[in-house]
Amino acid sequence: MTEYPWWEPYKFAVLETDRKKLKARVIAAEQAIRARALLDGQVSGDERLAIRDAMSALQMLRRESEHDVSRYLRPDKLAR
Repeated sequence: MTEYPWWEPYKFAVLETDRKKLKARVIAAEQAIRARALLDGQVSGDERLAIRDAMSALQMLRRESEHDVSRYLRPDKLAR
């Protein structure tokens, strides 16, 4: 698999398990990807597709970081 210059901060965001750190990781990854995307002529078609997919995943993680999903994970709620 090809690792792009923005891959490391993206990987850190996707693998972050501490909900308190997730938003900052997502922001860092988005910034790295946007900086790379500005180099339009230096970004291959394959990388453009990877950027699109990564930004989509980060958008989902951002939404997750902004909502408290713990209420859905409580054992008393799962028993219903």
